[in-house]
Amino acid sequence: MPARRVQPEGHRRLKDTVKPGTVGEERFVVAEEHQIDFAHNGLPAILCTPWLVWFLEHAARNAVLPVLEPGESTVDVVINVQHLAATPLGEEVVCRARVISVDGQAECG
Repeated sequence: MPARRVQPEGHRRLKDTVKPGTVGEERFVVAEEHQIDFAHNGLPAILCTPWLVWFLEHAARNAVLPVLEPGESTVDVVINVQHLAATPLGEEVVCRARVISVDGQAECG
């Protein structure tokens, strides 16, 4: 008899699978709460990496929102970030996340 995948109780398949190439975007203006907390003694007030990651996570979530039901959410598994330039207060930042692959059937629970 062939093996059959059984979903644990409370789990169900998502209504659709996000397609590779799908892009999500999150825009923001760097504000005081986004700056490094050690910006003193001559250091410039710039965007800190943890806030950048926070906005990148939201960009990634925006990419998959179309396949989520109301009340559902996502979590990231891998984040690979190179924060290569200082972004001062008042500058607009555009974060984009692109789905590069989909592995198997998406499920939630």
